[in-house]
Amino acid sequence: MGTLHKYWLVMNPYDIEKRVNEMASQGWHLKKFTWIRFTFEQDEPGSYIYRHDELERFGSTYEDEYLDFLKSSGIEQVDRSGNFVFFRKPAHEGPFELYSDKKTKISNLSKKITLLSLILLLNLFFGIIGLISISGGQHTDMLKLLLNSTNILIVMLLVGSILKLMRVRKNLKKELDVFSD
Repeated sequence: MGTLHKYWLVMNPYDIEKRVNEMASQGWHLKKFTWIRFTFEQDEPGSYIYRHDELERFGSTYEDEYLDFLKSSGIEQVDRSGNFVFFRKPAHEGPFELYSDKKTKISNLSKKITLLSLILLLNLFFGIIGLISISGGQHTDMLKLLLNSTNILIVMLLVGSILKLMRVRKNLKKELDVFSD
């Protein structure tokens, strides 16, 4: 059995879940992960389906009951990093969904969007201020130019991630409205 490491930044958990399932279909099954590093082991292609969940109930009895319920349903917890958890179930048992309600998912996405927006604004502020201060001098400090340009690059990367998360949140809100009518 081989081992493979992939490095993905967990910004959009639904994209990460899709990537993990794509890896599983190629025979690479998730063994452990952190917020950026995912470790896979080679096995039979397509033998598991993976789902993620974000547990806000850190250490509560409700969390323990939820995890026990999933285990009794044949759903295995693969690994956990903070409140982000991956589960899997054999593919031959058919598709499965986790039981987090849409309001919790929307709330988690809203928190992520807020955090990423704050990071975006800070990078934008420091990047613009830095670039303005550099442009006032007669010679250009290349290190300052590089650092401030990096801030602007981070802003551009965050804009795409934030827009994707907002789209996912909007779709969840639509689904919630459909089911609550």
